[in-house]
Amino acid sequence: MKHSKFLVLLLVLCFMSCKNSSKDITNVNHDDFKTIHSNFNLKSMAIENGVLLDTYKCEEKVNDVENSIPLSWQNVPDGTKSLAIVMYHYPKKDDKTEINSYLLLWDIDPKTTEIPYKMASKGHWFMGANKDGTAISYTSPCSRGKGKHEYTIALYALAETPTTLPKKHSLNVDYNVFMNALDTVNIIDRTTLTFIDTK
Repeated sequence: MKHSKFLVLLLVLCFMSCKNSSKDITNVNHDDFKTIHSNFNLKSMAIENGVLLDTYKCEEKVNDVENSIPLSWQNVPDGTKSLAIVMYHYPKKDDKTEINSYLLLWDIDPKTTEIPYKMASKGHWFMGANKDGTAISYTSPCSRGKGKHEYTIALYALAETPTTLPKKHSLNVDYNVFMNALDTVNIIDRTTLTFIDTK
Protein backbone atom coordinates (compact mmCIF):
# COMPACT_ATOMS: atom_id res chain seq x y z
CA MET A 1 0.00 0.00 0.00
CA LYS A 2 2.81 2.35 0.97
CA HIS A 3 4.63 1.54 -2.26
CA SER A 4 1.51 2.35 -4.29
CA LYS A 5 1.14 5.75 -2.62
CA PHE A 6 4.82 6.44 -3.22
CA LEU A 7 4.51 5.57 -6.92
CA VAL A 8 1.46 7.80 -7.27
CA LEU A 9 3.37 10.67 -5.65
CA LEU A 10 6.30 10.16 -8.02
CA LEU A 11 3.98 10.19 -11.03
CA VAL A 12 2.33 13.41 -9.85
CA LEU A 13 5.69 15.10 -9.30
CA CYS A 14 6.92 13.92 -12.69
CA PHE A 15 3.77 15.21 -14.38
CA MET A 16 4.12 18.61 -12.72
CA SER A 17 7.80 18.81 -13.61
CA CYS A 18 7.23 17.86 -17.24
CA LYS A 19 4.30 20.26 -17.50
CA ASN A 20 6.36 23.14 -16.13
CA SER A 21 9.27 22.36 -18.44
CA SER A 22 7.12 22.36 -21.56
CA LYS A 23 5.52 25.62 -20.47
CA ASP A 24 8.95 27.27 -20.46
CA ILE A 25 9.67 26.41 -24.10
CA THR A 26 8.63 29.25 -26.39
CA ASN A 27 6.88 28.78 -29.71
CA VAL A 28 7.67 32.37 -30.71
CA ASN A 29 9.92 32.53 -33.76
CA HIS A 30 10.45 35.55 -36.01
CA ASP A 31 12.87 34.06 -38.55
CA ASP A 32 10.34 34.67 -41.31
CA PHE A 33 9.82 38.33 -40.38
CA LYS A 34 10.58 40.57 -43.36
CA THR A 35 12.11 43.93 -42.47
CA ILE A 36 9.52 46.58 -43.30
CA HIS A 37 11.81 49.64 -43.46
CA SER A 38 14.69 48.72 -45.76
CA ASN A 39 16.93 51.46 -44.35
CA PHE A 40 16.55 50.14 -40.78
CA ASN A 41 19.74 48.11 -40.48
CA LEU A 42 22.19 46.61 -38.02
CA LYS A 43 25.98 46.44 -38.37
CA SER A 44 29.06 45.35 -36.44
CA MET A 45 32.73 46.17 -36.90
CA ALA A 46 33.40 42.65 -35.58
CA ILE A 47 31.98 41.14 -38.77
CA GLU A 48 33.55 41.32 -42.21
CA ASN A 49 31.96 39.80 -45.31
CA GLY A 50 29.53 37.89 -43.13
CA VAL A 51 32.26 36.28 -41.02
CA LEU A 52 33.07 36.95 -37.36
CA LEU A 53 36.63 38.20 -36.94
CA ASP A 54 38.93 36.04 -34.80
CA THR A 55 39.48 38.89 -32.33
CA TYR A 56 35.86 38.61 -31.18
CA LYS A 57 35.67 34.82 -30.83
CA CYS A 58 36.02 32.93 -27.56
CA GLU A 59 36.30 36.03 -25.39
CA GLU A 60 37.99 35.48 -22.03
CA LYS A 61 35.63 34.96 -19.12
CA VAL A 62 36.20 37.11 -16.04
CA ASN A 63 33.86 36.12 -13.21
CA ASP A 64 31.77 34.36 -15.89
CA VAL A 65 31.38 37.62 -17.84
CA GLU A 66 32.62 38.12 -21.43
CA ASN A 67 33.25 41.19 -23.57
CA SER A 68 30.28 41.92 -25.80
CA ILE A 69 30.25 42.35 -29.56
CA PRO A 70 30.20 45.95 -30.88
CA LEU A 71 26.91 46.88 -32.59
CA SER A 72 25.50 49.90 -34.37
CA TRP A 73 22.28 50.67 -36.22
CA GLN A 74 20.46 53.44 -38.03
CA ASN A 75 17.05 54.65 -39.18
CA VAL A 76 14.94 53.42 -36.26
CA PRO A 77 11.31 53.56 -37.51
CA ASP A 78 8.96 56.34 -36.38
CA GLY A 79 6.77 55.37 -33.47
CA THR A 80 9.40 53.17 -31.85
CA LYS A 81 9.33 53.54 -28.08
CA SER A 82 11.81 50.83 -27.19
CA LEU A 83 14.49 48.65 -28.76
CA ALA A 84 15.43 45.06 -27.92
CA ILE A 85 18.24 42.80 -29.11
CA VAL A 86 18.70 39.05 -29.18
CA MET A 87 21.57 37.00 -30.58
CA TYR A 88 20.92 33.32 -31.19
CA HIS A 89 22.16 30.17 -32.89
CA TYR A 90 20.68 26.77 -33.79
CA PRO A 91 23.29 24.20 -32.65
CA LYS A 92 21.68 21.45 -34.75
CA LYS A 93 21.49 22.27 -38.44
CA ASP A 94 17.94 22.54 -39.78
CA ASP A 95 16.49 21.83 -36.32
CA LYS A 96 14.75 24.79 -34.71
CA THR A 97 13.54 22.90 -31.67
CA GLU A 98 16.83 23.66 -29.92
CA ILE A 99 18.22 27.18 -29.70
CA ASN A 100 21.03 28.92 -27.84
CA SER A 101 20.99 32.64 -27.06
CA TYR A 102 24.13 34.73 -26.62
CA LEU A 103 22.78 38.21 -25.98
CA LEU A 104 19.50 39.46 -24.50
CA LEU A 105 18.91 43.22 -24.12
CA TRP A 106 15.70 45.21 -23.65
CA ASP A 107 14.33 48.66 -22.80
CA ILE A 108 16.92 50.36 -25.03
CA ASP A 109 16.09 54.01 -25.75
CA PRO A 110 15.22 54.37 -29.47
CA LYS A 111 17.57 57.35 -29.66
CA THR A 112 20.48 54.99 -29.00
CA THR A 113 22.41 54.13 -32.17
CA GLU A 114 25.22 51.90 -30.95
CA ILE A 115 26.60 49.62 -28.26
CA PRO A 116 30.40 49.84 -28.24
CA TYR A 117 32.64 46.83 -27.71
CA LYS A 118 32.45 45.49 -24.12
CA MET A 119 29.56 47.81 -23.21
CA ALA A 120 26.40 45.68 -23.52
CA SER A 121 26.02 45.38 -19.74
CA LYS A 122 26.89 49.01 -19.02
CA GLY A 123 24.23 51.03 -20.83
CA HIS A 124 20.88 52.48 -19.77
CA TRP A 125 19.04 49.27 -20.60
CA PHE A 126 18.73 45.78 -19.16
CA MET A 127 20.46 42.46 -19.83
CA GLY A 128 19.41 38.85 -19.41
CA ALA A 129 21.23 35.56 -18.88
CA ASN A 130 24.18 34.31 -20.88
CA LYS A 131 24.06 31.14 -22.98
CA ASP A 132 24.49 28.82 -19.99
CA GLY A 133 22.22 30.77 -17.66
CA THR A 134 25.06 31.24 -15.18
CA ALA A 135 25.62 35.00 -15.37
CA ILE A 136 24.18 38.26 -16.65
CA SER A 137 26.45 38.54 -19.64
CA TYR A 138 26.99 38.26 -23.35
CA THR A 139 28.40 34.94 -24.61
CA SER A 140 30.90 35.13 -27.45
CA PRO A 141 30.74 32.52 -30.24
CA CYS A 142 33.28 29.78 -29.65
CA SER A 143 32.25 26.95 -31.94
CA ARG A 144 34.19 23.76 -31.29
CA GLY A 145 32.85 21.67 -34.12
CA LYS A 146 34.28 21.83 -37.62
CA GLY A 147 32.45 23.69 -40.36
CA LYS A 148 30.34 26.83 -40.50
CA HIS A 149 28.17 27.93 -37.61
CA GLU A 150 25.55 30.59 -38.33
CA TYR A 151 24.49 33.18 -35.77
CA THR A 152 21.76 35.80 -35.98
CA ILE A 153 21.51 39.12 -34.15
CA ALA A 154 18.01 40.59 -34.29
CA LEU A 155 17.18 44.21 -33.46
CA TYR A 156 13.54 44.88 -32.61
CA ALA A 157 11.76 48.23 -32.87
CA LEU A 158 8.87 48.00 -30.42
CA ALA A 159 5.80 50.10 -29.73
CA GLU A 160 6.56 49.68 -26.01
CA THR A 161 8.78 47.77 -23.62
CA PRO A 162 7.11 44.49 -22.62
CA THR A 163 5.73 44.83 -19.10
CA THR A 164 6.52 41.17 -18.47
CA LEU A 165 10.26 41.96 -18.54
CA PRO A 166 11.84 43.33 -15.35
CA LYS A 167 13.18 46.87 -15.01
CA LYS A 168 16.59 45.52 -14.07
CA HIS A 169 19.24 43.05 -15.22
CA SER A 170 17.92 39.58 -14.57
CA LEU A 171 19.31 36.06 -14.66
CA ASN A 172 15.71 34.86 -14.90
CA VAL A 173 15.36 36.29 -18.40
CA ASP A 174 16.45 33.60 -20.83
CA TYR A 175 15.62 33.22 -24.52
CA ASN A 176 12.20 31.72 -23.84
CA VAL A 177 11.16 34.42 -21.38
CA PHE A 178 12.50 37.12 -23.70
CA MET A 179 10.70 35.90 -26.81
CA ASN A 180 7.43 35.29 -25.00
CA ALA A 181 7.62 38.86 -23.69
CA LEU A 182 8.15 40.30 -27.18
CA ASP A 183 5.04 38.46 -28.28
CA THR A 184 2.95 40.62 -25.93
CA VAL A 185 3.71 43.93 -27.70
CA ASN A 186 3.49 45.39 -31.20
CA ILE A 187 6.67 44.84 -33.22
CA ILE A 188 7.02 47.87 -35.49
CA ASP A 189 9.97 46.35 -37.32
CA ARG A 190 12.80 43.83 -37.02
CA THR A 191 16.16 43.86 -38.73
CA THR A 192 18.87 41.24 -38.53
CA LEU A 193 22.58 40.70 -38.93
CA THR A 194 23.65 37.13 -39.72
CA PHE A 195 27.22 35.95 -39.60
CA ILE A 196 29.33 32.81 -39.71
CA ASP A 197 31.85 31.50 -37.20
CA THR A 198 34.12 29.02 -38.95
CA LYS A 199 36.60 26.47 -37.71
